[in-house]
Amino acid sequence: MYRGQDIGDREELVQTCLAILSRGIEKQLYEVLPHISVVRSPAFFEPLLKLLESGKRYHQEFAAVALGSMGDGRAIEPLVKVFMQPSSLRGSGAQSLQATIIHALGEIGDERAIESLLEIYNLAPESDPSSSRRRIWILAAMGNLAQQGNVMAVKELTRLMRDKDSMVRAQTVTEMGSAFLQRSNEMPETVLQEIISLTRDPSEEVQTAALASLSNLAKVGCQGAESYM
Repeated sequence: MYRGQDIGDREELVQTCLAILSRGIEKQLYEVLPHISVVRSPAFFEPLLKLLESGKRYHQEFAAVALGSMGDGRAIEPLVKVFMQPSSLRGSGAQSLQATIIHALGEIGDERAIESLLEIYNLAPESDPSSSRRRIWILAAMGNLAQQGNVMAVKELTRLMRDKDSMVRAQTVTEMGSAFLQRSNEMPETVLQEIISLTRDPSEEVQTAALASLSNLAKVGCQGAESYM
């Protein structure tokens, strides 16, 4: 069985990880996950794709996490394909797999993930109880992409801050504020003004979220937020 102390040089580590990926034993898979995410060897991609397409839920969830951590844009299409399978949209454990794939798309850091996230966002009608939960996960994934400097993610989050659904507006302004905490003075003026406008939103929930975002940004030195507060 794999033990962290048994690892040799980089190539030995890659081979150890590949052997564990081929065996597909759940506990061992998660033991090597930190190494997969750090080493990011191209050799991991095909074995992870095989696990993703295996049809076994625990393999699919692990593969999604690992592929997201590798930041390889080639994983976007296979991840979405698995998400769209009927078995992924319903049944036992479906929501866990959905959440894992959405999170992975946000981790990859590739702008092409935005289109896929929006496709998933628009999948279900608002009357579907599960769609609200999915949308929260998607907004968080977009926030993650925005935090990584993804311009398209910032653009889409700005658009969604004007959504007719107050829950979406509140969640989006929270994600946008968080995305710029580490680079607060890089926030575009148009985005800042959009957040400020939401402090006057008809929804108290949205007002509270906007004020909290501005307060957090002001605490880390965002001059525009400081001026407003």
